[in-house]
Amino acid sequence: MPTYRVNYEHIGSKGDITVEVPTEATSGDQQQLDDAIARRVGERVLPHAELAFRHDDNRTLTEKLKKAYDLIIEGYERV
Repeated sequence: MPTYRVNYEHIGSKGDITVEVPTEATSGDQQQLDDAIARRVGERVLPHAELAFRHDDNRTLTEKLKKAYDLIIEGYERV
């Protein structure tokens, strides 16, 4: 699985985390990769992030994390 270093901000505190995403997410479109990274970061930083992910609306997973938990993914790079 490809590994990414992700910079994020959560409630005013900056951090970085290394996550692995499924290979199929890297071969899809950009939104698929963004969602896979957001899911992994949410699972690692917020144990209850799945509640936001399951909410049925038209927002991306990145937007859901920002709205529900004030977790903002600022950038990422493959390592």
